[in-house]
Amino acid sequence: MSRTKKAAVVIAVIALGATGCGTNATSTGAGATAAPPSAARTVSPRPAGTGPLTKDVVRSDLDTSAAGAGLPANAPEFAGMNEDAPAGSPRACGVGYKGYSTKIAPVDTARFDRMVGELRGRDWQQSGERTERKGKDGAVFEARVILKQRGWTVVTQYRALRQEGDITLMAYDDACMKKNGGADPLS
Repeated sequence: MSRTKKAAVVIAVIALGATGCGTNATSTGAGATAAPPSAARTVSPRPAGTGPLTKDVVRSDLDTSAAGAGLPANAPEFAGMNEDAPAGSPRACGVGYKGYSTKIAPVDTARFDRMVGELRGRDWQQSGERTERKGKDGAVFEARVILKQRGWTVVTQYRALRQEGDITLMAYDDACMKKNGGADPLS
């Protein structure tokens, strides 16, 4: 095979690997639909070594973890709440996700557990024990898990509201919060 043909084959293999051969990486099984564009952002390159993650990488981790767990799209009013934050303010240190239960994508403890598993699959490490609150019937109506990775903390929370529920992910840059006088949401 000539060098030109070999180079063409190598380029084709790289291109197919980068696109995933047309499969939907966020699909969660039979009948699953593609996540909306806002939830299926491209993963930003992770910085080499052990330095802190960028806000774009963390945003991508939240969005793709939620989509991978089959959660509804990020609520628009919640998705952009930190985008207009003044530089140097505690609000500028974080990103968030909030998914409300729908008939198509119900929010429950099973999806919460899948979402936490998706984050763990992206190297987020649990910090402390999972906390839960249960009703008189023994059903969990609130759960919280805290995960950390490379200078960031994500507080994940599930709440059952009547017959519906919601899942909230609040991620914040630890150094930015400390520098800008932000209160520690874990205290």
